[in-house]
Amino acid sequence: MKKDSIQIKKFSIDDELLWDSYVSQHPDSTFFHRSGWKQVIEHSTGHSGIYLMALRSDKIAGIYPLFIVSTGLFGLFGISLPFVNYGGILADSREVEKSLIKEAGLIGKQSGCSYIELHQRSPIKSDLPSSQHKVSSVIPLHGGSEEVFKRLHQNVRNKIRKSKKNGVTVQRGKEYLSDFYQVYSQNLRDLGTPVITKRFFEQIIDIFPEQARIYRATREGQTIGAKIVLMDSQTCFFEWSASLKESLRYAPVHAMNWEAIEDACNAGCDYIDFGRSTADSSHQQFKKYWGVESTTMSWSYQLINCNEIPGLQKENPKFSLAIKVWKNMPLFLSRILGPPIARRLP
Repeated sequence: MKKDSIQIKKFSIDDELLWDSYVSQHPDSTFFHRSGWKQVIEHSTGHSGIYLMALRSDKIAGIYPLFIVSTGLFGLFGISLPFVNYGGILADSREVEKSLIKEAGLIGKQSGCSYIELHQRSPIKSDLPSSQHKVSSVIPLHGGSEEVFKRLHQNVRNKIRKSKKNGVTVQRGKEYLSDFYQVYSQNLRDLGTPVITKRFFEQIIDIFPEQARIYRATREGQTIGAKIVLMDSQTCFFEWSASLKESLRYAPVHAMNWEAIEDACNAGCDYIDFGRSTADSSHQQFKKYWGVESTTMSWSYQLINCNEIPGLQKENPKFSLAIKVWKNMPLFLSRILGPPIARRLP
């Protein structure tokens, strides 16, 4: 083997520090490239992760976190990464990237995958089919919380003030996980979406105890909203948020968001990441009022046993009947049936 040749190997637990060190230094990395997500997803959903490392002269030159997911009705496909906003390949060069893609393609073919979907926040260098239907949105935190507040749309500022006048209080603590899941599962039922198992969030708290934060909004002693954020040294990621439909007039989401923004400013973060959303959707319109800067994401696809980019997004009209049925399902039943279905819909 030549000294500068590229070797592809599968990640093992002994590679954890090496992997995470590479992630921390790569300019396009996200919190979700950390090796801990392999354990979070494996232990909560049962899917097996295949994390690929490209080595050159015994040093990491690229990574490719991959999960093979069996959807049942829609067959097998690969995804990087399921259940979170970002994933995809990190590489030092186009050559390294192509080596990782080739190895992942072989694994996908051997596993019987139709395709592999890469949730890239930054575009890859290789020539793969791509889709630009998602955007990511961030708020710069320069100037501190007072300056950030000034940059918010007037309607948002008014709702933050309104939430306080309405008696909404926000607390933070990992002991509010059950409160979060109760509100989150109800919110997803109302949206027509199966909820992932509570074990998923328990694993996040276990694996990332310093980075995960849970917020709870209450009014008159009742939990009316909750959210989970993930915070590293530079960015606070707004990942999962929900509120009771009948309590929206009290603006609990605005109250929680502002509390988390103030915490991020105090912690020295540079950005709030509002996550991804479909371009021109109602979710994206909501984020615009918070003064976000949006960037089109380029999801890439390795087509293995298909000839075109799949259309499994929730916005696909084919899913409208299933969504309607789920919205009308009794809440207790949606909490029972949701997790085994959601694990197949990453």
